[in-house]
Amino acid sequence: MDARTHLPAIPAEALVRRARLQTALQAMEAVGPSLEPPALQVLRATIAGRPTLISDALIELLINAELAEEAAEILRASRHVAADVEAIGMLISCMAPLAVKSRQRRSASWHLDARRALIRLQFAKEGAAICFDDGDLHALFLQAFRLEGLPLALDLAKRPRPLLANGLPLPSGVGGLNEAMDAVLTREPQEDSDAMMARLNQRLPKGLHIHHWNPLPIYASGIGELALLSHWRWEPAAQHRNHAEARVSAFLTVETWRWDRGEAKAGEPLDLRHIVRDLRWEDGALCFSTRMRPFHALSPLKVLAAILDLEPACFLGLVRTAVDLKPDARLDQGERFEPKLKNMYEDAVLLGGGSNIVLVDDDDEPLLLCP
Repeated sequence: MDARTHLPAIPAEALVRRARLQTALQAMEAVGPSLEPPALQVLRATIAGRPTLISDALIELLINAELAEEAAEILRASRHVAADVEAIGMLISCMAPLAVKSRQRRSASWHLDARRALIRLQFAKEGAAICFDDGDLHALFLQAFRLEGLPLALDLAKRPRPLLANGLPLPSGVGGLNEAMDAVLTREPQEDSDAMMARLNQRLPKGLHIHHWNPLPIYASGIGELALLSHWRWEPAAQHRNHAEARVSAFLTVETWRWDRGEAKAGEPLDLRHIVRDLRWEDGALCFSTRMRPFHALSPLKVLAAILDLEPACFLGLVRTAVDLKPDARLDQGERFEPKLKNMYEDAVLLGGGSNIVLVDDDDEPLLLCP
């Protein structure tokens, strides 16, 4: 008996969304030649059944390019769809220990690596792109960085992932004018920010557009830690206007508005009067704000549906216009996060034993600290 027959069926809506994402990813590749490192392009060709090098030569190429961890993750993700599963399995066996060693080396010098660069992207999600959810956006931006040859740093997890983090949740069907995503590059790019944004925007699907490139210290706090309020705007269809106005009036006349999210959600009902602020009509649109912490994960579609007693599908055109952030205290405390030569020297003294510590940077001569 085939065990796969007992697996739950994938909902049709999920299949449609998956197909839509795959179509968008393929269209991004068709925009122009890939600028991904050549070693990884050769690896992808091998996975697709178009090998240009024998396995040993490919492994050596990946090692020399210092891409063992990236290669291991690509192989792991492609092991079931490769043209030659057996050959890919052998590559996985060879690359796995090399990836572990690479991760160990990175872990040992992680706190001393001053070359990493944190970039906070601000972008708009509108038009045809509102159908994408957070997972889709993450995949699309990863694809854009990969195809434009912009190397993202990896985290230190057992299975390292690129350091690309969504800002605040934004579900499918909801737009945003000033959304954020944090990208950590292995090195600060040499091109100016306008050129970088133009390259990425050319790759991204229509409706996604980066409009601000903000370099930050690597220790800056994430958007989720700083967000205070999200501001929203929705223009109701004519057939919903009278009903929406009556419900808004009712909401504003009470001190509490309990929202029971159903049995699937544990805990006490939420008071939406505590979460939703500044609910008002402005130029024919319903504008309001929602508190973020600790309510990041609340869907604005469901919050609005709980107030207006309408189906979430009625809120076509709901858009987040802005996010209020508190000041990032970390930016005023750089001395607590930046590695200090003084501390490195003190460590050398404490180690004792007459041994020397040699720090080597690819761009400079070795720095020798002698206790």
